[in-house]
Amino acid sequence: MRKCIVVLLLLLLTASSAWANGQALQERAYFPPVLMYHDIKVKPINGFDVSVDDFQAQLAWLAQEGYQTLSMDEFLQYVDTKRPFPEKTVLITFDDGYEGIYQYAAPALAKYKMKATFFIFKKGLNSALTGYPYLTDKQLQELAANPLFSIQSHTMTHADLSAISKQELQYELKASKQFIESVTNKPCRIIAFPFGHYNSEVLQTAKEAGYDVAFSVSDLGLQGQAAKYSIPRIYMGVALGQNKMELFKKYLHTYKTMPLEAFKEQFGELPQ
Repeated sequence: MRKCIVVLLLLLLTASSAWANGQALQERAYFPPVLMYHDIKVKPINGFDVSVDDFQAQLAWLAQEGYQTLSMDEFLQYVDTKRPFPEKTVLITFDDGYEGIYQYAAPALAKYKMKATFFIFKKGLNSALTGYPYLTDKQLQELAANPLFSIQSHTMTHADLSAISKQELQYELKASKQFIESVTNKPCRIIAFPFGHYNSEVLQTAKEAGYDVAFSVSDLGLQGQAAKYSIPRIYMGVALGQNKMELFKKYLHTYKTMPLEAFKEQFGELPQ
């Protein structure tokens, strides 16, 4: 009798887990594909770079295929009202705020009248890593003034939010929100987690800080929150421009059903 009860409990737990995973997939599948770029360069030096030529080719393909890019305001309107997104909609996002988005991405996007969102962390502004200058305050203001573009939060210092104290976490989220609002004069309702890392505390704190949507990179699960607080993104990089953009096209077509391992970083130095 005891053995039968144990088996029954195991079956119930398995069924519950399968139901939860099904619910997660159903919720996740609500969103349109989300592309995550970092820097646009004439000659990539890292796996997460995208060349100017590849970026222009990707935008040209999206236009040719009839894709509609969404601003974050438009995206939020669908999320707030829970209306289904039109077919062939896509979100174009950039993390960190490298100068290449001002020099190369913004002009290419404007050429095709496509919308994009730039996730900015304050500490990076007016500084540079080797080979990677960041935006200046003036460049950021110019981007913020363009109606094609949205500026949203990427925290204050680009810290790994899953590895800091509660007090530090609250600072990174709240102070960044205030900073972005001071730049744009609009409510900042969206954040992208640095490194894509999050846990249940990060998601709950983001919600408490006043964010209505959060983007990750990898799909690490819902962690007890709605799917809109951990939306995975397609990690754009050198690999997605190869073989006539084979991976780029595949990921756009299969975003809603992509396996977890497909949401992986393209980080790493390229061979010289």
